[in-house]
Amino acid sequence: MPAEETSKVGGGRLLASAVLIGAGVLVEPELLGGALLGAGLVYGLPIVGQLLGPVVTSAVQLGYSTVASVGDLLGGARDQIHGMVASARSDYERSRSSSVTS
Repeated sequence: MPAEETSKVGGGRLLASAVLIGAGVLVEPELLGGALLGAGLVYGLPIVGQLLGPVVTSAVQLGYSTVASVGDLLGGARDQIHGMVASARSDYERSRSSSVTS
């Protein structure tokens, strides 16, 4: 749908909403606040979504890269600890076997 037709459709929806809210207010004036709040949500959420979409995408990407970095860091630390434990175990077994033979 071309942009010109889209704006006509959006304008028609807005006009229809305004007419319905106006008619509702004539019948029940107490409902004006809720009607305006509902209309604001219906027309405002897509705009907020368009504005926050890139921010949320960037935040998710940053979180993912942070988790991946932490995972790599923990993997390296785990390898170092395994190396230390293996070294300590071999030293222990070597000292134990030399004390048994003497």
